[in-house]
Amino acid sequence: MNTNLFLSINDLAGKNPLLDSVMVFSADSLIYILFLAAFVCVAYLAYKRQWRQIMIVGIALAVSFVIRFILSKLFISDRPFVDHTITQLLPHAANQSFPSDHATAAFAIALAILALTRLKKTGWILLAIAAMIGFARIYTGVHYPLDVIGGLITAIAGVSITLGITKLLPTKQSVQFDAKSDT
Repeated sequence: MNTNLFLSINDLAGKNPLLDSVMVFSADSLIYILFLAAFVCVAYLAYKRQWRQIMIVGIALAVSFVIRFILSKLFISDRPFVDHTITQLLPHAANQSFPSDHATAAFAIALAILALTRLKKTGWILLAIAAMIGFARIYTGVHYPLDVIGGLITAIAGVSITLGITKLLPTKQSVQFDAKSDT
């Protein structure tokens, strides 16, 4: 099923130069726009002195990439262009494919902004961009659908674990200092 879905999506490649250009851009460069948007979100949160939200977004990204690293060692998977004769629009090394680094990063950023901050509208937009990046990675021939879904699940796990961790962290209201106890 993974291969059949990949082949039906990749079969669209090479037929429309404009669509191919959009997909190559989305697969290769759109992630930098997502990174820039995440930086702007963090800068905005810093301006608003939302240090806790910045910290938990960072934790979510770190946890997601630790999970991605572990999964990449447990499940060795070739890239589609290694296994099949396809239309490959984006040159790529024939290295480990599962889970997708691009999908993990894009979904982790989007889901962290969506679930762990008050920037819900921005989070939904970033999630749509992450989905576009994932689809384009399949279209251009560098990932199977399960590689991208693996990146999504990895990001969901990272953000979920972080939500659990944040319940253990003190909040501003729970930290109390007694000025008289400094004697």
